Amino acid sequence: MTTSPRDEATGYVPSVAYTYDWYERFLERLLDDGYSPASYDEPLGDGDLVVRHDVDLSPARALDIGRIEADLGIRSTFFFLLTNPLYNPFHRPNRRVIHDLVEMGHDVGVHFSTHQYWGEDPGDGAIETRVAAERDVFGTALTDPSPAVSFHRPPEWVLSRSFDPFISTYERRFFSDVQYVGDSSQRWRESPPEVDGGPLQLLTHPGLWGTEDATFAQRVNEATEYQFERVAAFVQDEFVHDRNTIEEYDHRETPTPGRSEERSGGRRGG
Repeated sequence: MTTSPRDEATGYVPSVAYTYDWYERFLERLLDDGYSPASYDEPLGDGDLVVRHDVDLSPARALDIGRIEADLGIRSTFFFLLTNPLYNPFHRPNRRVIHDLVEMGHDVGVHFSTHQYWGEDPGDGAIETRVAAERDVFGTALTDPSPAVSFHRPPEWVLSRSFDPFISTYERRFFSDVQYVGDSSQRWRESPPEVDGGPLQLLTHPGLWGTEDATFAQRVNEATEYQFERVAAFVQDEFVHDRNTIEEYDHRETPTPGRSEERSGGRRGG
């Protein structure tokens, strides 16, 4: 069945708009169709929904997505890319984003890039060792990182593969043995997500979404320009003008491009 926001009278499924409103209605439809939030540390059965977010571009928009899901009673997992040149997870405004996500009830883990270390499968033990090192480092900013790890732009040699020291979001039980639906590169524009009622892993990238619709290229440009402007201003304040203005860079206080208003109201049960 197609589970997308749609007109109840006609059954018509509109094209996907990469907006917070569209995403919220999509989640509501999944819940209405009987899906229940699940996590990576439990077996998945029919109707179980594991929601995952790879934070490639924007911690601030991850916070927006986290609010939407918390209001719906959905606990998801946000994976931060420690080797990302676009943002620093240890920068205080980003640590606050992580803290807020955890306070909402979400899990937070490592988004690991094999491309930073190897061009091919490094062999037994190498991946486990390097992932453990990044998880240890991330643990200095987060009390209890998720036992799950998401691979960034995963090469074939990590797909449907298990690793003893950690849970991979690409293990067979979360990938090839279940329905896997992801919005990578905004692929839903050409092929709206369809689900069949079985166990489901849903992947989105928060940086691709906003209050208004925009193309993949526009979202990437927005994120890079926003981050670069913030870095340039921070460096000027910190090193040129010798001013401590860190509070001005809090994502909760400084609106992001296309950022939604902070949502209010109680959580939806389930």
